[in-house]
Amino acid sequence: MSERGTEREVMRSSRRRAWIFVVGAAAGWSAVACNKADSGSPSPSAGVAASQGATPTAATIAPPAAAPVPAKAAFVQKGVQPGKVVVGYLQDATDPNQCAAVTDLPSKKDEFTKNGDQFAQMMKSKVVAACPTDDVVGTCNAGMGLLVNYSGPKWTADTAKKDCLAHPHQKWVD
Repeated sequence: MSERGTEREVMRSSRRRAWIFVVGAAAGWSAVACNKADSGSPSPSAGVAASQGATPTAATIAPPAAAPVPAKAAFVQKGVQPGKVVVGYLQDATDPNQCAAVTDLPSKKDEFTKNGDQFAQMMKSKVVAACPTDDVVGTCNAGMGLLVNYSGPKWTADTAKKDCLAHPHQKWVD
């Protein structure tokens, strides 16, 4: 085929893709552009048939986009007193389903970072980077700036509240 004939074929192919795109866009279909010359692209009659009410095929319709997954709400530690912040976390050594947020003045954060292991040893717990936030059923104010989060499935809201209130100086927060 001559060079001029090749140019005509390229032009026809480009017009054909443009026609299919216009027909598909008018019908509400999604189209994906392809730079390959007619490799598997539908014929012009397919675009015309689709515009005349023919049932589109899997090749002419893009799959629907997946519904966006809503972002999980950030966990908000309940019971933090005004002017105080969470300076660290302690997880109970015998019950990993109890984890305490240690609250104090913002200026005490560095002190907890430096001496948290000693405090954890005294409290029979270990310092952790963060408390688990999934399945928290309630919070107990244990005093001394400790807000103990009880997590399921071991704890229910009722059993956690009963455990918290078994100690006279503690208060149920949630």
